[in-house]
Parts: sequence; structure tokens; C-alpha cells
Amino acid sequence: MKLNNKGQSLVIFILIIPIILLLFVLIYDVADAIYEKNRLSNTSYLAIEYALDNINSIDENSVVDYILKNSDNLNNISVIIEDGKVDIELGKNIKGFFGKSFNFDLVEIKTKYSGTIVDEEKNIERIK
Repeated sequence: MKLNNKGQSLVIFILIIPIILLLFVLIYDVADAIYEKNRLSNTSYLAIEYALDNINSIDENSVVDYILKNSDNLNNISVIIEDGKVDIELGKNIKGFFGKSFNFDLVEIKTKYSGTIVDEEKNIERIK
């Protein structure tokens, strides 16, 4: 007697598809978080360079305006300029794929840079 096995592939396909979709969403969220971390890091670095280029004629509000022109949705902006040293700390919440639909934050990313001018040379370092 021969059994009909035509439905087995369909059942396995229906069981595996949600797992594959969740895997793709996870990959998307991780890639998006890495991308946003790099953007935040680049914005901090550029803001430090901008502040160091104009160290004698700039204040914290000018640097914050520069940062806001180059980045969006920041929840933490800290700029400290004193004694020829510039410290910038930026933070941003990443919502992720499901976070956009259900309004929750997946992860918070932060970056902190410090810069000085020594012997007419810019020294910029990432703190964290």
C-alpha cells in the first residue's frame, strides 16, 4: 500500500518560514544598529574637528547646532569646551523593526570623543 506524502513539504515549509523571517529581521536590526553607531561616531568626530578648527571663537551652542544639522533623533547631546579641550558625547535610541511598530527602543547607542590641539596638531580620541 502506497502512502500519499504530498503534504509533508507544505507543512515543513509553513513551520520554517517564521523562523527564517525572524532571522532576517534580527540581521536587519543588528545591521541597522551598527550603521547608526558608525553615523553617530562620524558625527562626533566631525563635530570635534569643527570645534577644534574654531576653538578660539566658538561656544557649546554653536557645536550643538552643527551636530543637529548633521544628525537626527538624538536623545543625548553633551558638549564641553574648556581650556582648549573639547569633549562631545552623543546618544541615540534605536527602535528596530518591531520597535517602530510597537513603539519601544531596542538599544541605546552612545559615543564619546575628546579632542585637543597640541603643537598646532589636532589630537582626537574616542573615549567609549
